[in-house]
Amino acid sequence: LIRGLAHRYNQAMLNWILLTSTEPDRKTFSFDLIPSAMIDNIIINKAFVPEYPGEWAGGLIQVNTKDIPSKNFFNVQVGSGFNTQTVGRTFYKDAKSSTDWLGFDNGTRALPKGYTRKSAFDTLSAADKTAIGKQMRNAWAPTASSVPVNYSFQLNGGFSGKLFGKTIGGTFGINYNRNNRFVDLVNRSNALAGNVFTVNYDYADDRYIQEVTVGALGSLSMQLNSLNKISVKSIINVNSPSSVTRRSGIEYTRNEDISATELAFKQNTFFTVQANGDHSLAKSLKLKWYGAFNILDGYIPDQRRIAYARQSGTQDPFRLLLSNTLSQSSGSRIYQSLSDYIYTAGGDLTYNFNLFGQKQSLKGGYMLQIKDRLYDAQLFANYLPSDNAALRLLSPDQVFAPANFGTGTDNMIAFDAIKGKTFRYLANTILNGGFIQMDNQFSRALRVVYGLRVENFDQLVGSVKTWDPRHTHSQVTDFLPGLNATYKVNNKVNLRLSGSQTVIRPELRELSFLNIYDFELNASVQGNPLLKRTKVTNLDLRYEWYPKAGEVLTAGVFYKKFKDPIEQLFNEGSGGASTFSYQNPQEATAYGAEVELRKKLDFVQALKNFTFQANASYIKSKVKDQGFSIDRPMQGQSPYVVNVGLLYDIEKTGLNATLLFNRIGERIYLVGDLTSGAGSPDIYEAPRN
Repeated sequence: LIRGLAHRYNQAMLNWILLTSTEPDRKTFSFDLIPSAMIDNIIINKAFVPEYPGEWAGGLIQVNTKDIPSKNFFNVQVGSGFNTQTVGRTFYKDAKSSTDWLGFDNGTRALPKGYTRKSAFDTLSAADKTAIGKQMRNAWAPTASSVPVNYSFQLNGGFSGKLFGKTIGGTFGINYNRNNRFVDLVNRSNALAGNVFTVNYDYADDRYIQEVTVGALGSLSMQLNSLNKISVKSIINVNSPSSVTRRSGIEYTRNEDISATELAFKQNTFFTVQANGDHSLAKSLKLKWYGAFNILDGYIPDQRRIAYARQSGTQDPFRLLLSNTLSQSSGSRIYQSLSDYIYTAGGDLTYNFNLFGQKQSLKGGYMLQIKDRLYDAQLFANYLPSDNAALRLLSPDQVFAPANFGTGTDNMIAFDAIKGKTFRYLANTILNGGFIQMDNQFSRALRVVYGLRVENFDQLVGSVKTWDPRHTHSQVTDFLPGLNATYKVNNKVNLRLSGSQTVIRPELRELSFLNIYDFELNASVQGNPLLKRTKVTNLDLRYEWYPKAGEVLTAGVFYKKFKDPIEQLFNEGSGGASTFSYQNPQEATAYGAEVELRKKLDFVQALKNFTFQANASYIKSKVKDQGFSIDRPMQGQSPYVVNVGLLYDIEKTGLNATLLFNRIGERIYLVGDLTSGAGSPDIYEAPRN
């Protein structure tokens, strides 16, 4: 999070290549995929210039890995730990496959062999459909156990040498991490009608999570001569959380006590391979090129939900919520898959020349990125054609025993697919970006980088068939100017002024017709194909003082104006009928001030190995929309951010330690729906240390 702005407003690059998200439903990148020993540098840009991709407003994080190490190295790291919220607690686990410890399912959770595809299943008789449901594993009751300790392993190394007289070098690494977490959620829905405050439901959700992360990365670089270098780098990472959520509480709209469970396993695979080169074509002409192929693959097999209820205020036994209708919230088995394939290529030319007695440069470049996505959800549910009160009194591990499945027409359990076109979508995006940029040193004190970036974004979501109601297609060209002026007061002090125009595009999930019930939210999440991109105007003014190497003091102010910002809206409904959707209010503004300090404490001999660092931002934001009478802070924008760190480092012995503290201010997590005078209020995320 940069300047308190949420994930959608930030962007990441790896070795000058625009990164895609490592998560399917939001724009965010897990930087811990890259071992710190293999990182050459990290640059965080808060001011846009045209050579950068134009889709960010908070900050652009550039991660650059080592090409050719200065010397050979080899590191092995083994770690262990525990979480105070899990120690001494009974920990609930889902049934596993034999390969879960490696981060992938071996087919244990797969659909039975009798199931081929959706269309074939839909033509089966009720008895044949139920026969397939009968074959599925009976794994509805989590197992209670003690909590194992967390552990991690990391191995990485690098080398350099000669091949055919050329300097070559490479880095490689593997990592494995397994941890256990317990999350104690208060899951409550409140509503306002005039001045009357009511509670729709009040749940306690206990979530038990076992997470496995396995990854590997490698790079190989060759220095052809002092002016030319090529590199190939690749990363693969598998992240797989297995979770059990146990819910208890009251559904006030139906006056029922609820006892429910969700069992889920998610397998997310991220892969990238990229090649790049730097070449000097002439004394004053340099070429940089790059290409990459990325895969983001998400797989959720056999996600199970089950719920029991009884009349509130009684000691009646809990009865399974299973009726003659198909439900996503109880008795369901859901399979989801998502595949993203991303192709990126580009390059730029830089011409260096002298003017005003100073060095100048003119740079121009082009980037193409193509993304193909296919999302498919197969939703199934167990149901009772006719009520069977005795059956619904059984425990989860008993009720779905094979003997309790019938013919699909009697009072025993039946099985069918939940049908709907909103459970599948495809998408294709083509981004063409070109820029021209001047870097002028007008005098020894004044440097100005300025230019224009043009991005054409062609997007198809839902279906390729124009007659399909899921089909949406748009093509828009954005002109994104950027200017960054630096005035060098002296050798230690700079003044910076920057201004730019950038864009934020909706995520594909937010644009799709997809409507899936979310157990944690107790609501469905609905996309909005009519969402517009956000255009952002950015202004920055900053003072920088560099007392000596490794030290800095900066202070600045900034202003941002958002046209059509994207926010998530909560539409209140009863008993799981609520919906989360997305909207574009007319505009929003955010302005603030920030300071940053990094100071070595070597002026005291006892503290010579310590460094103190801190930064803080204060931000005032406001969303305005006359049509909806909106006047409030922007969703996801914190009013303040504080980070403080104390670093200890003895470089010769390799001993280092870091103490960190951070806090963010209260921010809107979800936008409420009170436009009609009734509904849900805004939901805030509270500050925490």
